[in-house]
Amino acid sequence: MNFTGNTRRPRQVNLSGKSRPSPALSGVSAKNSPSSPAYHSSSTPSTSVAAARESRARRESERQRRAAAIKIQTLYRGYASRSLSRTNARVSWDGFVGYNSTPSPSIACSDDAIALLLLFCNITETTDLERLSFTVSAFKPDTVAACSIDVALQAGGRAGFLITRLSRKVVSALSLFSTRLETPLAQAHTSIFLFFLSRTTAYLPDLVDNSYFNTLADVVQHGFLKYAPSSANPDGGASPLALLQAIVFPLRSSVGSVNHTLRYARFLQAFLSTPSLDLHLFPTIPIQLLYAFLDARQLLQSIGELNFDGLSPEKALWLLSYLAPLLRNPEPVSSREYLSLQHQIFLHPLYQPVNREDSSNLESTFSSLVFAFNSILEAYNGETSQSVDAVTSTFAPTKNLPLRLLSNTRSPQTLNPDAPLSTPDFITHQLDQILGTSLVQRLADLTRLDSFSAPSIFKSNILLQTRDATQNLSLHLLLYFRFLRQKFHNRLFLARSADGVSLISALFSQIQVTRTFLGGVIGTKEIVEGLKLTYSRQSGNLDQRTSEWVTIFLFLDLYCFASVVVDDEEFFSFRDQSLTPAQVQSLVAFLKNLAFATYFEVSELEYQRSREPLLHPLINNEDRMQSHTRADIAGVHGITLPWIRNLVVRILRSLHRRDSRQNFLPSSFWLMPEIDVEGSTLPIAEEESRRQRLDELEEAQDSDSDSDSEDETPHTLSSSFNRFAARKRGKDLKHNYLAAITPRLEILQNLPFLIPFRTRVTIFRDFVKLDQLRRGTGDRELWRLNQMHSLIDHHQNGNAKHHGVIRRDSVFEDAYDEFYALGDGFKEPIQITFVDSFGAEEPGIDGGGILKEFLSSIVQESYRKDPVRGVPFFAETETHSLYPNPDLVDQISYGLYRTGETRSLDIQSSVTHEVGELLKRFEFLGRIIGKCMYEGILVDVTFADFFLLKWSKVGFANEDVGLGVDDLKSLDRTLWKGLQSLKYYDDSTIESLDLTFTVENILQSGDWSAPGGSRSKVAVTELKPNGSQIPVTSWNRLEYIHLLSKYKLVTQGKPQTNAFLKGLSSIISPRWLSMFNQSELQTLVGGNESPLDISDLRRNTVYGGIYTIGDDNREHPTVEMFWRVMERLQERDKRAVLKFVTSVSRAPLLGFSSLNPRFSIRDAGSDPTRLPSTSTCVNLLKLPRYGSERVLEEKLLYAANAGAGFDLS
Repeated sequence: MNFTGNTRRPRQVNLSGKSRPSPALSGVSAKNSPSSPAYHSSSTPSTSVAAARESRARRESERQRRAAAIKIQTLYRGYASRSLSRTNARVSWDGFVGYNSTPSPSIACSDDAIALLLLFCNITETTDLERLSFTVSAFKPDTVAACSIDVALQAGGRAGFLITRLSRKVVSALSLFSTRLETPLAQAHTSIFLFFLSRTTAYLPDLVDNSYFNTLADVVQHGFLKYAPSSANPDGGASPLALLQAIVFPLRSSVGSVNHTLRYARFLQAFLSTPSLDLHLFPTIPIQLLYAFLDARQLLQSIGELNFDGLSPEKALWLLSYLAPLLRNPEPVSSREYLSLQHQIFLHPLYQPVNREDSSNLESTFSSLVFAFNSILEAYNGETSQSVDAVTSTFAPTKNLPLRLLSNTRSPQTLNPDAPLSTPDFITHQLDQILGTSLVQRLADLTRLDSFSAPSIFKSNILLQTRDATQNLSLHLLLYFRFLRQKFHNRLFLARSADGVSLISALFSQIQVTRTFLGGVIGTKEIVEGLKLTYSRQSGNLDQRTSEWVTIFLFLDLYCFASVVVDDEEFFSFRDQSLTPAQVQSLVAFLKNLAFATYFEVSELEYQRSREPLLHPLINNEDRMQSHTRADIAGVHGITLPWIRNLVVRILRSLHRRDSRQNFLPSSFWLMPEIDVEGSTLPIAEEESRRQRLDELEEAQDSDSDSDSEDETPHTLSSSFNRFAARKRGKDLKHNYLAAITPRLEILQNLPFLIPFRTRVTIFRDFVKLDQLRRGTGDRELWRLNQMHSLIDHHQNGNAKHHGVIRRDSVFEDAYDEFYALGDGFKEPIQITFVDSFGAEEPGIDGGGILKEFLSSIVQESYRKDPVRGVPFFAETETHSLYPNPDLVDQISYGLYRTGETRSLDIQSSVTHEVGELLKRFEFLGRIIGKCMYEGILVDVTFADFFLLKWSKVGFANEDVGLGVDDLKSLDRTLWKGLQSLKYYDDSTIESLDLTFTVENILQSGDWSAPGGSRSKVAVTELKPNGSQIPVTSWNRLEYIHLLSKYKLVTQGKPQTNAFLKGLSSIISPRWLSMFNQSELQTLVGGNESPLDISDLRRNTVYGGIYTIGDDNREHPTVEMFWRVMERLQERDKRAVLKFVTSVSRAPLLGFSSLNPRFSIRDAGSDPTRLPSTSTCVNLLKLPRYGSERVLEEKLLYAANAGAGFDLS
């Protein structure tokens, strides 16, 4: 080591800022502790830095305290000085005016007195408010002081400046009074303030701002007209007159040449959008009286100046309802009090009368009104969309809860999906009154505009713009206001133009020549480009492409309504409201392409706005689902893809149902090759798998959300907007999401006829296989083995719950007892053991044939009658088609009530129990049919068309599934013919029928003591409230026909039908059922009704024993005889032979190549006396070698018609 000669230790500088270790932890002695002097003398530099920092902090804190003290003292001194100055000014004013002794009004309205008043007046002080009121009351109407206001404000100078400041002070005081109108001070002086402001605001346009009208609105809303005097004398405080002048004079001032448009805009924005003016203003000042003083032309022009961003949906709706009376002819005021008010306003020198020739003429203001209403509706929709986003942003999907928004979107209030949006009666009434105006007639005439010759190009352009705006208004009235739809649809449906053309025909004539429609008929490109258009408020009038879509949407909405109210007879007449066959064909072509775009182009159409992919984390973790839907499809505000999709689906389904009843289009025309499912059904199966996983997550999250506590927030109009918007947004988002991830599946569910039937049957079987794999029942034997081991491990009888012993003479009841408890587990493999009447088991190994025999036997037994009660489960139509017995529940109830009356039984509990047991059996019957469809087993049963229609809609919320009077034909053709005739009867014939809005049903109950062994009762059911007192007339016969049809098709027998569909849907998913229409469902259940194709059966037959085809490819002579016999048999006998071998008399849906196991023939010896036998479990025919065709035919038919079950094998 090197020694430098310096013994001083180098200085150590600690820059880390770490604190010095504790002496107790570092072993420091007492003398080196911080309390020792030696410690301080040898303190480190870091301690010194800390001490300096602390010292600086203390000094800074002290400086801040001193600065704060000085500021407080300054403010207090200023406040004290101002208070003293105000007190001195107040004393000076009191002395100058003589306020405390004998006040002088003439001095109080002088310039010096007003200046002093303004110096000290504090409106929060009651005494100052009284002084202000005294000063304002000095300017009484029709006095010299009042005239001095006019002179001062016209001349300007100091006097005008003081009056202006005084007016602003009065507005502030009036705003304060509006919250204290119940106090004597407010009641005494509010009218005085209003009279004063009505005069000054006529000269002061800057004073007439939003705050001024907001103040007037607050005064009205807080009950000014209720609290204040109502004398017609201004000196007595005429409240209506004061308020009316304060509203009218600023808008119709005769002073100066200032443009009043901006004032009208502020009046609309701040006052006329105020909620509930119908309760607080119009009972005293009717709205027609208010409009009598205003310039309607300027009022409507000012709507363009509104700040729509500040107009909430609630305010927009109220504003629209207040402006609605302008569409009607104004009703003259007749009350003496109203005439007095009108007279005083008209004669006032500050009021400028309106030029009625320019303003109140409905012909000249119609266009302005339509454009104004459209602007307000745009604000109504735009703000609703914003409120939707605000309400539901909290419930956006997350990785933990990806489907909360999709399955159960909630606002801050708990949403009731069935709760309608509550709307005040005044709004409902005013919007309803619009339908009584000339709007509908103008719409019909303007739609025919292309057929009329316009006087000039300019006028034609104005009319075209008015036509587009009127159609736009009509569309959005239908779109936004559900309470208007029924009546408005009726008006539009019956509307005719001046030349007698129906509105539906006129609308279609307009759209069929548009670029959008013509391009949409031949492909989807034009449709997709049009739907991508976005809405912009600054765009002014609608551009051509958007106006075309508006007309298309209006037509589709109206045509959808017409498809419900027009029956087949009217539709196929192809006149009046109906389109020609060529027009219907072009419409179907357009709608198919439109439907394709709304299902397969969802991401591209929504991408126009969201810039996000429409996929869900459930499917791909790298993708995200967009959190909102577009509400401006095709550039039309309020239009969403789900709305279009729903409309298109309803129209196409309606047209296809008519075509299925009476063909008017080629069968291949409905198919859409663009939906590529022919090559492989794998994409469909994948979509179904996604949908099943989605449903499982929804169910899990629904169960979680059920436990959430409900918010008891009051249901105000604002909260109704939020709830309705959030609910609608959630539904739209879910529909778009499903269309994006499962477009083919959605097409199958909603528009199945666009895909060939055979393809859909294949898809259906794929869905079943997919479900079996998901449940682990793809390999039946392996599943049974697993079930057996599982149950043995739990010390139970292995596989017992899926095995049933069935007696031949009690198939249905034994099956119900054995298998009802399985629920949806009934779709899993079950084992059946048949026993005869002696208790002996029937021979046979179940290769599927015993199950077919079991299901077929249940159908044959139970679909004829209830084995226990002896009452038919099902009723028959005239064509012997089956549907649930509609009177069964009522008959059992009636019988039990009669029994209870005689035996003193507990009637109600007995009825409840018996009806419950009956409905359980209906549910089990539904499972039986579901099991047959699930296993691919055809059964010999035919259901009524109207009943099958309910199958395809079992998963939909719409209970009546669109059933109408035309569907009544499949239930009761006689009744249908009678109702059709009723439409054309004259009044005297209808009166002679003595019909009321009731229907009678005859109920029967067994009673051996009665003649015929039963007693009957006529049960009368009212079709509408108090229907027994309402006679059917020519005016209400259409309603009667509709209600009676709905009762027969939907209401009657509803519990039985719902129970059956519940059981059916527990086995077959409602989505699968919706893939087929009623006739296709019948084919799926009972097989193809077409004649048997023996050549197809022969090609797909397997031979065994000596019948096996050898190297020469020639059939055995007996086999050849068999096929010759089969070819010449009658169709009935062919089906008997097929049923003898396979237990089903119909061919498989996809041909005999899909029969599993294949149809087989094996030799059964050479004894010519022996009958053929079968093993239906393997579809095997054991055919002896007969010597002739005659013997073979006799033996074969005898065996086929013997019906001996499995004993013949």
